[in-house]
Amino acid sequence: MNVSRSKNEQFDIKRVEDLAAQVVAETSDRNVPLLLLGLQDILDSVVPASSHASAIKKAIWDLDLLPSVLIALKQDFSQITGKWDTAAALSKILALCSVGLDPLESHEFYAIFLPESCERLLILCRNIQHRYTKIPEKTLKLKDDLIKDFQEVLEALRWLYSAHVFLTTHVLRSNYLLQMLITDDKETSIVLMGLIQNSVRVNVLVLQSLSDKVVFSLLDEMIYKLSAFSDAEVGAAATRALVNIADVYPPLIQLLYNRYKGLRPLLNRWTGRGFGRDLKKLLALLDAGSEHQAQLLRLHRAAVTIQAIWKGYKARKQLKKADTAFTNLQKNFRAKQEVRDRRMDKNRRERELHHQLLVARRQALRNSRQKQLDMIAALHPSDVNQYLEKAQVNAAVKIQAHWKGYQERQRLGLRKASAKQVKAAMIIQSYVRRWLKQRENDRMELSLWKMPPGLTDDRRVELQVVIDKYRENHPPKRRSREKMEELHSQAHELLSKHLMLRGVDRKKNQRRQALLATLETDADLIINAPKLQDATERNLHQFTSQSRPVAAKAKADHDVIMQSLQQPWWKKFHLEEKTEEEIEQEYGEFRIL
Repeated sequence: MNVSRSKNEQFDIKRVEDLAAQVVAETSDRNVPLLLLGLQDILDSVVPASSHASAIKKAIWDLDLLPSVLIALKQDFSQITGKWDTAAALSKILALCSVGLDPLESHEFYAIFLPESCERLLILCRNIQHRYTKIPEKTLKLKDDLIKDFQEVLEALRWLYSAHVFLTTHVLRSNYLLQMLITDDKETSIVLMGLIQNSVRVNVLVLQSLSDKVVFSLLDEMIYKLSAFSDAEVGAAATRALVNIADVYPPLIQLLYNRYKGLRPLLNRWTGRGFGRDLKKLLALLDAGSEHQAQLLRLHRAAVTIQAIWKGYKARKQLKKADTAFTNLQKNFRAKQEVRDRRMDKNRRERELHHQLLVARRQALRNSRQKQLDMIAALHPSDVNQYLEKAQVNAAVKIQAHWKGYQERQRLGLRKASAKQVKAAMIIQSYVRRWLKQRENDRMELSLWKMPPGLTDDRRVELQVVIDKYRENHPPKRRSREKMEELHSQAHELLSKHLMLRGVDRKKNQRRQALLATLETDADLIINAPKLQDATERNLHQFTSQSRPVAAKAKADHDVIMQSLQQPWWKKFHLEEKTEEEIEQEYGEFRIL
């Protein structure tokens, strides 16, 4: 990338050298400005404020192209192609090449070339202004072009003294600036007062370096603009320039107060012309009369501005809250009004429906009565009484049916409540039974800490005597530590196995006891069973199984036996009685565990 940059830099320097050769070889002075315009293309092709741009500017200075531009600006551009547009373009090139340039011949550049460049640009502005004032108002296009060129030249002058601050003294001290400011042209006067204002802002100490005569001359012209002109733009420009100069150069306040006594009443005629803010600042400075008072006034004005901004912020914030609250109030009111309208609409529809039903019911009653009267009129007189009695009976039956239905509906609530209570009692009973059964199971399981049954203190003493005799008769053999650890591990495994299987054995024992109790109960029921003709409904419930699969199987077997009993004797020869193994296999799935 550096290689490509160096190549581009060499190429642009070569272009500058070629252009310098063309300028030197050119014999006509009128063509030199047109040739020098080629510098603009070279400057546009590089990045501003880069090392490449600095190298190009240095090459332009070394090849004496900048002095050539300065010399070209001394010509009469009314005889050159492009006229004053060419002059404005050359002024821009002069400013661009001078900004950021620091040649080795610094004395020649700073002490001679730059002041001469400022003076030449001011002379060029004076020439453009002179031609601008001489052109009649009818040729507006030409006047617009000249004022645009005038502004571009002054803009180039601004670039120049903004980069080299010491040039502001040369600009404000120049007689050409004062000559341009003395003219009564509105457009150029506004631009020049802006130039003076900008110069003072760039160099705050520039007015101190000027003589009183120069400062008084500049102030006199600006005050003259306020007194002699009636155009609001001129007044605004002069007022703005005085206020801004006073901000950066406080001694101006005392000077205005002492030298221009009638300035304050003169400023009153500009009230309401569109630049009241600057006018109020200038009047306040004149009322202060001194730098200290002006500083206090400025601080007071700043405090008032801060308070106004803060109060405005608070007011806007409160107004925003009020708007939000008002919006919410409207929203809630509309919502309540909408709910009320819906409720009223619903009530209206219900009333209309009720009225329609009432009308329909009355119409139906009227039609039924009319049919009844027509039927009575069509009957024979002897059958009228019988028909009326039958109608009375039917009416009584309907009344009784409605009354009984009403009573049953009233009792239905009580039945539902009682059924709910019964269901709740059943659930509570089932949970209580389950809890009692769990407690009974826990009680039946022997705990580890309980003594084995029959182990009393006397029995323990007897067993200890037997153990001691056995140990005396059979002393323990001497074993190694590895053997003892092996026996200990075997004993530990046997104990663990016993503890693991103890719960299973106990559950099997409980099941066996439950099966024996069931068999004893069934045996007692069968032994004490009454005869078939003496059996009651209670006995039927005693012999009914609570298991649905068992009951279904028993019912199926009962039906098979009853069918076999109803068959003739000769169809029973092929039937064989089932063995106990077949019965056990058939009823194995219903076995009680």
